[in-house]
This record gives sequence, structure tokens and C-alpha cells, in this order.
Amino acid sequence: MIADADLRRRKLRDRVPMTFVTGEPYVGHMGLGGVGDSKSLMESEMRQRHIKWITNAKMTSVTAAEMRVAEHDDEGKLRKEHVLPFRYAMVIPAFKGVDAVAAVPDLCNPRGFVLIDEHQRSKKYPNIFSAGVCVAIPPVEATPVPTGAPKTGYMIESMVSAICANITAEIQGQPAAARATWNAICLADFGDTGVAFVAIPEIPPRNVTWARVGRWVHVAKIAFEKYFLRKVRTGSVTPVYEKYVLKALGIVPLKDVR
Repeated sequence: MIADADLRRRKLRDRVPMTFVTGEPYVGHMGLGGVGDSKSLMESEMRQRHIKWITNAKMTSVTAAEMRVAEHDDEGKLRKEHVLPFRYAMVIPAFKGVDAVAAVPDLCNPRGFVLIDEHQRSKKYPNIFSAGVCVAIPPVEATPVPTGAPKTGYMIESMVSAICANITAEIQGQPAAARATWNAICLADFGDTGVAFVAIPEIPPRNVTWARVGRWVHVAKIAFEKYFLRKVRTGSVTPVYEKYVLKALGIVPLKDVR
């Protein structure tokens, strides 16, 4: 989407056909089963930008100038094979865990992601805590082409918050009780506009499902980038005013265990 906006600014868009290839069952699924009307929103944005898409897809081969894609139907059966010539392509391979971690017996699933309980601890080794992309999260639903659940920034912050609380409890001789909320907040920047998604919690059923499109998302993404980098530089990861703003929106890092 950002490439489309940049090409239009340069008056070159008419010379560059674009195709989006994804294993998702539909555009806007995002590994979350959709967020609100994300399917219609994303399809509409792509139509306006003349971006074609192929869903339920698996890449079978990629050469320097050509990509071969197998498209499947809703039952996972091969529907059509596509040959997509290109001069520039961006390929994001399927995620997998770190080999050294995956080699530890009973620590990870077959893809190398750490299996954890509700308190972010390894199910096999309670003294090992895990947060972030390395955590094994089951898909939110079965799809024709396996589609994993994403791990977003605020969701990872909530994991780390739970880990800190649980390690503190264990040091004090108390049982681990903190559980991360796994809320998803996403600003998808399209270069001139964008779509904002909020899923509380990330895994359905949800208390909040919200999606909006507009130029304000593009501006918000730029502002957030500058704000986030400043937080990292100053070491103030979660300023008090951020906590209060998010709390006012119903977004908190830890579940109420009462």
C-alpha cells in the first residue's frame, strides 16, 4: 500500500501492476479471523488502488523474475496455479522458532515456538518464561492454508508485564497469578491513509472489535513512530500518561484475576 502511494506521487503507478499474495482465506483476515469489517475495508482500499489479490495461496517456487503460486479453495483443494512475473517482489516467509530453542525437549511445538501456560511459563519448565514472537499461539480458527495468529506490540508489552509480576511473586514466595490481556492494537499505514484495528482480546470472542479507515491513521502512525523511538531512547517504556490514556480506552496489560 505504501509503495502504491509512493508510485502515485511519482506519477509512475500506471507502469507498475501489483498483486498481493497471501495464505489468508480473505484479505483482512490478518490471522485474527478479521476485526470488525476488516474484510470489506481492506478489499475496498485495494480496489481503489488497483491492487489485485490472491488468497488461500501457497508459493511453490520463486526465481529471479517469476513466482509460482498455488491457489486453494475453501476445502484446501488446489483451485488454480498462477505464474506471476515480476521485476520487484517482497516475500515474507513463514515464521519459525530459533533452532537452539526448538531443540530443547518438550519446550516448543513443531514450528519451534515455546509452549506456555496462562502465566507465560513453559509448560514443561516452570522456571522458563516466554514473551513475544517466540510464543506458541494456536490459530484463532482452522483455515484452508494454515494462518497463524500475529503477535503485536502492545500484546507483547502485556506479556512482559505479566512475566515481571509473576517473577516478583515467585521471588516473594507467592504463586504466579498475573495473566496478560493479549490485546491487539494495529495502525496499518497505506502511505497516504490507513486502517486502525483494535481487538480486545486478540483471540475471539472479544469484548471490543473496532476498525476505522482514514488519513488520520497515516498521521497517527508517523506520530507513534516518533513517540515510540523517544520512549526507547529515554528508557521510559510506559509513561504514566500513556497508562491513563490506554486505561480510559479500556486497554490494560493485565487481566483482573479477582
